[in-house]
Amino acid sequence: MGRPKGVIRRIAEEAGLDPATVRRSLGTAGVTEAQAAADLAKAVETVKAVTDTDRVIGHAASGRGEGGSDSPYAAAKAQAEIHRARKLELQNAQLEGRLIERASVEETTTQLLGDLRVALLAIGVRLAPLVTGMTDQKSVARLIEEEIRNTLTAFADPDAFFERVALS
Repeated sequence: MGRPKGVIRRIAEEAGLDPATVRRSLGTAGVTEAQAAADLAKAVETVKAVTDTDRVIGHAASGRGEGGSDSPYAAAKAQAEIHRARKLELQNAQLEGRLIERASVEETTTQLLGDLRVALLAIGVRLAPLVTGMTDQKSVARLIEEEIRNTLTAFADPDAFFERVALS
């Protein structure tokens, strides 16, 4: 079952403080453990009144003492550190060339899609002289498919895409 809790631990639980803080506060108030055990409710009130809340908050912010990492301030501080670390990761990735600015990618993609549209629409003009007078549908279809495949292959080169993004 475990041993019964002492008076300091019971006061600490009720006050939401660390046992060391309870001992300091009782010492400051001149209350002995025996007196605290005799009137637990009064001892809790005394500890709450005497405890330096600024010191408690400071300890909680650094992850020590009462509250530890459960305090909202400590959680916010930890979250801010996580964001700072993430920002540094992103800056380093950008400096290493692993990240590209979104606007640059959007601009290059828009240009490439426009160029692709023009190239696909020009297939008819390029193939018209070749298919004029042809009567075999399979040959005409093969020429059209080959020209479309060649056009799409020219636009599928990732090196050309990233070269255009770097120039933007």
